[in-house]
Amino acid sequence: MNGLITFSSWKKAGVFLILNFILQAAILFFVYPLVSSTVEPLDVQISLNPEIIKGFFNTISLTGLEIYRLNEMTVDMVFPLIYAFAYSLLLIELMKSCHVIHSTLKYIALLPFVIALFDVLENINIILAINQFPEVNHFIYKLIFVANLSKHIMTLIVLSALLILIVCLAVSKATHRLMKKNSSRPTGL
Repeated sequence: MNGLITFSSWKKAGVFLILNFILQAAILFFVYPLVSSTVEPLDVQISLNPEIIKGFFNTISLTGLEIYRLNEMTVDMVFPLIYAFAYSLLLIELMKSCHVIHSTLKYIALLPFVIALFDVLENINIILAINQFPEVNHFIYKLIFVANLSKHIMTLIVLSALLILIVCLAVSKATHRLMKKNSSRPTGL
């Protein structure tokens, strides 16, 4: 954890965020439309159940299924690592700015890596499900459901932490400006 804190800077967080958004845009605007123009990929859906997963596989073409598998095996295995670093570094920099980085709250910065772990587990099981398609393996479908739901729950927690830290930073900056303004006023007649 201390190594990550030492490594962190606003500049590095920015670089990883830019990489994150570029890769995310490439996936959303180039890869996913090749998979299907009518159905959202499993990665972005919430509360996947066997019927949704099987319906997705049955709806897209074999070419779409192959493109989706290739994406899950390549780009979508790198993407979680990039966004984990991006949001972890952002959380660390916000915690530094809010002066809470030396408390136990610093471990919140590891949560993006937990999201990435669930995302990779989801990807692995989607690949396994595609490889077994048209057969349905309910155990793999349940693993996809658990990984997907866990990924989305952890994402909500991280986004909430980011929002709280941004509000904390805004209040801190506003208070600092107000105190600076008040201290520059003459106090006597």
